[in-house]
Amino acid sequence: MKTSFLLYPLLLCLSCMLLFCAKDKNEVEESPFFEFFNDASIQIDTVEQASDSWEYGFTFTPQKSGKVTKFGIKIPANGDYSVTFWDLSDGTARPVRTHSVSSSALHEEADLSIPEIFLEKDKKYGITVRSNSFYRITKPGNGAFTFPRTVGNIRIDSFNEGINNSSTPEFPTSTNDTRVAPCVNVIFIAD
Repeated sequence: MKTSFLLYPLLLCLSCMLLFCAKDKNEVEESPFFEFFNDASIQIDTVEQASDSWEYGFTFTPQKSGKVTKFGIKIPANGDYSVTFWDLSDGTARPVRTHSVSSSALHEEADLSIPEIFLEKDKKYGITVRSNSFYRITKPGNGAFTFPRTVGNIRIDSFNEGINNSSTPEFPTSTNDTRVAPCVNVIFIAD
C-alpha cells in the first residue's frame, strides 16, 4: 500500500516531464509560398522552357521571429536552379545566401537543407529562383491575387519577377498580382 502511494506521484512527475520535453521538439515547419497552388479556381499554365531566364519570387515579413531551415522548389523541368534569400529590410536588396537546388522529379517539390537563417519579426525578406521554367498561376478573368496575404506566421507582401539572363542573382523590382509563379519556397520554423 505504501509503495503504490509513492508510485502515483512519481508516475505523474515522469509524465509531466515527458510532456514538456515533447513540446520542445515539436517544431512546426511552415511552407507558405506553395499555398498558392491551393487557391480555389486557379488556372495553371506550365512553361517548360522560356526563351529567357527569369528571376522570380516573393517578398515577405515574418510575424514571429524564427528560422529558415530549407529552400524549396517546384519547377516543371529537371535541373539545378539557383535560389537566393534576400534581406530587404533597409530598402536595398542584399543577398544573404544563394544555393543550387536540384529538381529531379517533374512536378514534385524538392527541398535543400541549408545552414539556418535567423529571421527577425516584422523585418522584410525575399526569396527568388532563377529559371527559364515555371508554373504561371492565374485566376479566371485575370483576377488579382490579394497582397499582403498571411499564411501561418508569414505575411507574403508581393510577387516579384524580372528577366535575368546573367549568372548573378538580381532581386526583381517588378511586382505582379495577376500572375504568380509559386515555384520557390522556404521552410520556416517560428520561435
